[in-house]
Order: sequence, then structure tokens, then C-alpha cells
Amino acid sequence: MKVLNFEDSVYKANVIRKILGNRCGVASVEQVSNVEDGLKMLKDAENAGEPFDLIITDMHFPMRSGAISDTEAGEKLVQILQAQGNQTNIIVCSSRNMKLPGVYGCIWYSEISDWEEELCDLVREMEKSK
Repeated sequence: MKVLNFEDSVYKANVIRKILGNRCGVASVEQVSNVEDGLKMLKDAENAGEPFDLIITDMHFPMRSGAISDTEAGEKLVQILQAQGNQTNIIVCSSRNMKLPGVYGCIWYSEISDWEEELCDLVREMEKSK
């Protein structure tokens, strides 16, 4: 499974990478810190015939390199992908406890939730349905 993680926090990105690799068996996790670069990575991967299987996104990060963080970047990303007809599964992993329509799953990234197990459950469920 090939995963693209939209996350501007290096700490959170590393934790997600470790969880996916060590507990969920995901070998390929790439991280991007803004929407513009991530959309380019998605397009380049698709053009190369090696599309991403899963997108994990936070909600709060820059729309492009050098820009300030946008509190709605994750929602905007989902809307852009839906408008493009992109069928890649999306999991929202955010410190905002929210439900976003049109995504594969939403995880509350919090010290008081078992977000790690929720993430692995969603990844395992997704792989079973392939």
C-alpha cells in the first residue's frame, strides 16, 4: 500500500509513519506539508502508473509552500479531489474531532482517544475490500 500524508507537523507525520509501518504493515508512506505540493505528487504518481492507495490528511496546514497555515486546508483538499473525480480513499486524522462527508474515515488525533488502533482498523478494512 502506498500512502500520501498531508501533514505539516514533523512530529505527527513521524508518529503516523511509525504506526502505519510497525502496526499496519504499510511499507510506503510519503509526507507533504501543503496542498499544492501534495496535488502535484498525486498527479505525478498517477502519471507514472503508481498511484497512491490512500491519502491521510490533517485539517490545518498551508495551501502552498511558504504560505501561512489554513484552518480549512483539509476540507479544501477533499473538495478539490472530489471535483477532480479522484477516487483515492481519504482518512482525516485531525485534532479536531469531526466528521467530514465523502471521506473513507475520520480519526480524532488525541491523547484521550485510541487513534492509532482506529487508523490501523481503517487501513486493514480498506485492504480487505481491495
